[in-house]
Amino acid sequence: MGGYFVLTLFVFLVDGVVGDTSGISLVSVMEGDSVTLNTGVTKQQRDKMLWYFNDTLIALINGEASKSCLYDGEGGIFRDRLQVDYETGSLTITNISPEHAGRYEANFIQSKSSGTSHSLNRNSKCDSAKITRKMSNIGDTIKTFNLSVSTSLSVPDKTDEELNKIGKDQEHDSSLPSSYMVGIAVAVVVLVCGALVTAGVIYYRRRSSKHAEEEKNKLEHLLKV
Repeated sequence: MGGYFVLTLFVFLVDGVVGDTSGISLVSVMEGDSVTLNTGVTKQQRDKMLWYFNDTLIALINGEASKSCLYDGEGGIFRDRLQVDYETGSLTITNISPEHAGRYEANFIQSKSSGTSHSLNRNSKCDSAKITRKMSNIGDTIKTFNLSVSTSLSVPDKTDEELNKIGKDQEHDSSLPSSYMVGIAVAVVVLVCGALVTAGVIYYRRRSSKHAEEEKNKLEHLLKV
């Protein structure tokens, strides 16, 4: 029922859909859609992939699910929305919303860099609520994605109360001509009746006058005889 407008929030995300600027991939995603971030690297099983959103760690891909962890992010905005490919290190974000607009970075740590890699092994239990900030000396940033989210905004539909009010107003308006017609009909009837009465009175007077004239003539005739 309502009209629709498109609001575009420019921020950061996906690989080369719109274009690349200084190594940054740009894309526009519709709210509610899903998007997959592909790094384009060949990942070995022991290699690690770190995904950051605005410098906050949201995914640690460590070769397999038991050694990896997906984080909810600040305010829990990524809770139950992240999926990863443990072989390629790609990250998928489902049910995109405007709050997911921002800068996404993929940091790659090869297994040979054991000095830094070992310290990133997750704890025995993944704490998805943990907030970890990016450290510049860990891993190499291989991809940066810039995202824009397009949101469809609908004009709010009229409430049932408003619709009922409009319906009653229309009924009231539609009843006005009927009342006018009734008034006109009554006026016409009154006029017709008045005309009939007037005609009757005139007829009666003419007849009475004619009768009186006849009686007068008869009387004059008798008097002459």
